[in-house]
Amino acid sequence: MSRTFLVGVRGESHNNDDGASRQDIIRRMRANEPVQLRADPTNQHDRWAVKVLTQSGEQIGWLPSDARDADALLKGEPIEATVHAVRGGTTWLKRLLGKKSVGVVLRITEGDPDWGRRAQLEDRAKKVDEQVAAALKLEQDGNTDAAVQALTQAIAAIRSFTTADPYASAHRRLHAPVDRLSLLLERRKAYADALSLIQDWRTTFDPVQPSKSVVESLNKRAERLQSKLK
Repeated sequence: MSRTFLVGVRGESHNNDDGASRQDIIRRMRANEPVQLRADPTNQHDRWAVKVLTQSGEQIGWLPSDARDADALLKGEPIEATVHAVRGGTTWLKRLLGKKSVGVVLRITEGDPDWGRRAQLEDRAKKVDEQVAAALKLEQDGNTDAAVQALTQAIAAIRSFTTADPYASAHRRLHAPVDRLSLLLERRKAYADALSLIQDWRTTFDPVQPSKSVVESLNKRAERLQSKLK
């Protein structure tokens, strides 16, 4: 069942990475203006973070944690957002009264899922999951050489799949086995290859991210590899 609700954007007082003022961007916005909601699964601080962007791609902030559905966005579920109101120092009178900063309230509508579409996407993702599972089985069986090759191929398949169909890729159940492959490479003393693998993973979009504990393990491994390479 669809639902519509209002929510305030967070982080509007910060500047963007390019130095652009979110406050200046917001002051140009008007009620009923469409905005983009974009999940940010590679965010190092919060893999469920959701950016709020103008139609031209300028970030104005983030959705609060209690009003976001990054998983649905990554899977392409029907979610629309528009500006409900711009509040704060938007006029000379409000600025004169000391209300200098501005904020945005969004109207978000979540539609009903298309179950037929979801089933098709899950079926496509299942094939990639099976390739990952087969590679992990080789490692479990102690076939290290074959596992390294299969894990490498599985990660490449995930990247190609994600580039071609990111919504289908978001329906995968298994994350890219970067943790397992980097471990095997480290054991082989292929430190540069292991570190490069982790660094590439950090900067490559993937809608399916590993657990917090796996991420922490990868971060520690990267630090260890950097030390060994010195």
